[in-house]
Amino acid sequence: MYSEREVNLITFSALGGIPAACKYAVLIELKEDKPDYKKIENLLIKSLPPDVYNKLKTQYNDPRFRKSVLDCLDGKGIVCVTKYSEYYPPLLKEIADPPPVLYCKGRVGLLKTRCFAIVGSRKCPLKTVAETKKIAGEAAQVFTVVSGIAEGGDTAAVEGALKTGNVICVLAYGFDYVYPSVNAQLLKSVEKSGLVITEYPPDVSPKSFQFPVRNRIIAGISCGTLVVSAAKRSGALITADLAHQYDREVFAFPYSLGAPAGEGCNALIKDGAHLTENILDILNAFGLDLTLPKKPALSGDELEVYNLLCEEGEMFLPHLADRLGKQVSRILIVISGLELKGKVVRLGGNVFSAIK
Repeated sequence: MYSEREVNLITFSALGGIPAACKYAVLIELKEDKPDYKKIENLLIKSLPPDVYNKLKTQYNDPRFRKSVLDCLDGKGIVCVTKYSEYYPPLLKEIADPPPVLYCKGRVGLLKTRCFAIVGSRKCPLKTVAETKKIAGEAAQVFTVVSGIAEGGDTAAVEGALKTGNVICVLAYGFDYVYPSVNAQLLKSVEKSGLVITEYPPDVSPKSFQFPVRNRIIAGISCGTLVVSAAKRSGALITADLAHQYDREVFAFPYSLGAPAGEGCNALIKDGAHLTENILDILNAFGLDLTLPKKPALSGDELEVYNLLCEEGEMFLPHLADRLGKQVSRILIVISGLELKGKVVRLGGNVFSAIK
């Protein structure tokens, strides 16, 4: 299943107790089937005690250890894609520090497709969540949508693209863990229909510093990145900055003046990101076209409610009923139909807004 070079990378990546910086230095030597261990020793001992080198050499050369690593991965349904694999994403090879190994669950072939990242902060307004699901579903007809699995913007992007199966989730930890735990079922759904990847062996637990490091994969694998929500300080902005460094297109939802969840998005637009209101703003930037499915027809009552919400932006249910001169119970039935058709979103407290 794996070439000798790939087994070298997989085995070395699975070794514990060695800082990542040293691992990447040593991986240079693993391009050959038989690494120069003396040179590796010199690299390691500069910053680590000799016993770490001895452990490395002993385990790395032990056929039983190498077999146990591969058997463990196979038992957990994990497929490894290394830098030497035909499935390794071409765009990811272009960044300065591509991960040597991607641990994968799901449709590995998605790594060879044209990818587009959609990311957002955890504190994502309800209307933005709805808009994100909509645009992610449309984007997934042309791209494979890439995101994390955090609550808020990331979750909305994944849920929006999941129906097509054209979705990749990038984790910042190993497959033995799920974070946040509330998204455990969503993650299983992505593994079944799409693809979940991580650069970390299964037993690596979530740590805060690993999340911004992970973002380089989201940006690196993608031809463009859309930020749907971001405050002044947000992990989504790290992804956008990396995308800019990699010379990829950056997009952002616009926000009204003073909206905390959108300060980072507006700053991106000021710095040259594409102001994005719909899928066409993304497709036009890449010279692409998309025939969208016909929008569901609206009844007379639905059209009346929808047009008023579009005009006002958002409205409290009793005020909406009063403006239209109808009973609240009647308007609520109409609103429910519009929600099912994806035309209206509930903002909380019986406040509704239209999705254009």
